Amino acid sequence: MLEILSHQYLKIFLRDQIINWEHIYSFGRIISKCIDNDSTYLINSEIFSTNDWLPPILISLFLQEEDSIFLLSENKIQFISQFLIDSFKNLGFNFILENDQIIFAKHRIRLITIQDFLNDPNSLNLINHRIVYSGIEAIEQDLETHFRISLIKKDWIKNFKKYESTNHKFIDTYDALKKKFFMKKVLGKSYINLDEQEISFLSNFFHENSFFSDKFLSVNKALSQGWACWVKLNDKNLDWNLYLQPIDGLSQIKEFFSNNKFVFLSALREDNFFQMYLKKHSLDLDLVINFKSNFEEKKITLYMPPNQLLPNNPFFANSILDKCKKLILFTKGLTLVLSDDIDLKTNLATELASKYGKRVLLETIPSRNNDILCSSYDWWIMNSYLIQIPEQIIIPLLPIPNMSEPINAIIVSHKKKLSQDWFRDFFLPQARIKLERSIAPLRRNSGKLIILDGRGNKRNWGRLLLQNIQPSKQINFMLPFD
Repeated sequence: MLEILSHQYLKIFLRDQIINWEHIYSFGRIISKCIDNDSTYLINSEIFSTNDWLPPILISLFLQEEDSIFLLSENKIQFISQFLIDSFKNLGFNFILENDQIIFAKHRIRLITIQDFLNDPNSLNLINHRIVYSGIEAIEQDLETHFRISLIKKDWIKNFKKYESTNHKFIDTYDALKKKFFMKKVLGKSYINLDEQEISFLSNFFHENSFFSDKFLSVNKALSQGWACWVKLNDKNLDWNLYLQPIDGLSQIKEFFSNNKFVFLSALREDNFFQMYLKKHSLDLDLVINFKSNFEEKKITLYMPPNQLLPNNPFFANSILDKCKKLILFTKGLTLVLSDDIDLKTNLATELASKYGKRVLLETIPSRNNDILCSSYDWWIMNSYLIQIPEQIIIPLLPIPNMSEPINAIIVSHKKKLSQDWFRDFFLPQARIKLERSIAPLRRNSGKLIILDGRGNKRNWGRLLLQNIQPSKQINFMLPFD
């Protein structure tokens, strides 16, 4: 019944709307069917990077008279409140919008970002609740942001007379650890990993003093659960910060996933990563379905120069700069250069700016059509919806996680202890999802993707990574190279 009724409402709604997505009715039926029969679906489509998919979901949630939660980005919440609410009221839906809640007489729909949802202490205690979770492709990053704990110097002090003696004792402990940590410091590195003896000392200390503050209590719980922990040293202020993060974020909310009914929405054209993520935790999906987006999907033009150097070659950086200059020479549109290596990214931006001047931007929204934008993968993914589609994306380094990041090193060590293939189980999936999210806009204009990382054709995993870029057409030469 919900499927028929939501289809009728959607048909009336679209009479006055300009939404050019041929699959919108099929999508609406799938959504209403999932909501009506209490199933858990994963739906993949690049349409979710737009706003065209919102009406079918909202109509189904309006008609299903049960409380529900809609997890989505802040800009989509604003779009709903500014541009869709009046249209829904014109359909005869009787509700009020208050504090991002759509309130009916018998039920309510809560619009909320994933971070605000996780920060609500009651959220993860929900049972048998209907939840539409968009942006699921970023779940690992979202969980990392939410669960990571940072303990800085001021957290060791309370400005109360009651704690005056305790403050002195804690600062003495903090300073003793500071001396020990700085003695372990390696030149050029600001992070240090902790050995078992140091972790044991911190575990005992925070267990005995968890009464001191909520932050101390959180650290105690994290250490007791075996979370990854490391220290960052600040050479300027000569102080140190403690960081903690679960090795597997999903394990912290597995029970929440098991106890509720979900519609998972991924903006990847085919999200195999999240399926693997759930399968690893014995969490089941009733249906996985892929929808084409609202544009004609074009093949990405893929080019990799022959005999490309490997990143460990001492001439690699100069070779990358030389090739970038040539690639930009005949380009009229936006050029995007992606690298997670901070030094390489900054040096490329500096050297290119010496030749092309103000056209070169470092993680700044472009204002001209022919700008040259250098950024990290994460910055581009977060801001790409604000930026024109690049004519070409140049990738000097594939987004393989960096072992210098403490959390990555700790996860690798953990997987080695379990005799797991840490590279294929952790590094490669991370690289695939980041690469896929970064290059997705090129399917709209058949833009060029140039891989300058020699591992792309000299390593089996590199070739596998590039084979997963679909649809694509590989070219064997490109001016001014050949």
